Amino acid sequence: MLDILFPSVPSIISITVLSMACGILLSLAKVLLKVEKDPRIEKVMEALPGANCGACGFPGCAGYATNIVEHGAAINMCPVGGPNSVNKIAEIMGIKAEAGVKRIARVHCQGGVNETKIRFMYDGPHSCTAAQLVMGGFKVCEYGCLGLGDCVRACPFDAIHLDDRGLPFVDAEKCTGCGNCVEACPRNIISLVESTVDVYVMCRNKQKAPVMKLGCSVGCIACRRCEKVCREEVFKDNPDVDTAIKVENFLAVIDYELCINCGRCAEVCPQNVIDFKKVMVIKRETN
Repeated sequence: MLDILFPSVPSIISITVLSMACGILLSLAKVLLKVEKDPRIEKVMEALPGANCGACGFPGCAGYATNIVEHGAAINMCPVGGPNSVNKIAEIMGIKAEAGVKRIARVHCQGGVNETKIRFMYDGPHSCTAAQLVMGGFKVCEYGCLGLGDCVRACPFDAIHLDDRGLPFVDAEKCTGCGNCVEACPRNIISLVESTVDVYVMCRNKQKAPVMKLGCSVGCIACRRCEKVCREEVFKDNPDVDTAIKVENFLAVIDYELCINCGRCAEVCPQNVIDFKKVMVIKRETN
């Protein structure tokens, strides 16, 4: 017992020498095995906005910068930094700058508190995801917005809020297209659309009109007026080209590869399901 409490001097010396030897070996290993970090990684990180939102698909700005330098990841994957970051990174990497098209979030629902009906009173956590787990949500429409703000809390740029109808409203000026709100929505009613395209369908319901009407008064009724006007007026001179909007599964769907952003479909929609704010008309070849 005394030997344990009061070790001999030789033992102390042996332990000390062994500890010093281990320390020296670790120090040598640190020097000899050190992997030099490419200085361009730090420069690329400085060129990025530092939002760490994950919209690029990598774990934060540091992860994206590392993948650009070490694995050749595309330099235009940061929607927050935009063309400014792309130009800086291109200069650092010595490559041609090719900025991506800015995208913004669009809400595909207009069924607010006054337009929709509920199945039961929900008294759980104030979360769309939590509410969705309770019998598929408290609204009769199983496709519409639940209005509990998961998308609002997920946005790191304060670009989305709930309006007086209980629906998400996107501030296009603040939206960076990071996609966090898209991932946060359990009902998939938010998508990213090119900022230059300003016509989109504000509904996700895929039920027949009589069934849809039981829960919502402003959903798509699949009347095909949008499809007809697109075929007969927009593409009348191009009979071989398909229409830019079609009704599929009782819901109007826009093909943005064909859409010329004219807004005629929005004009004829009896339910005002198609939103159109003419800020820029994009003319695309339809030959």
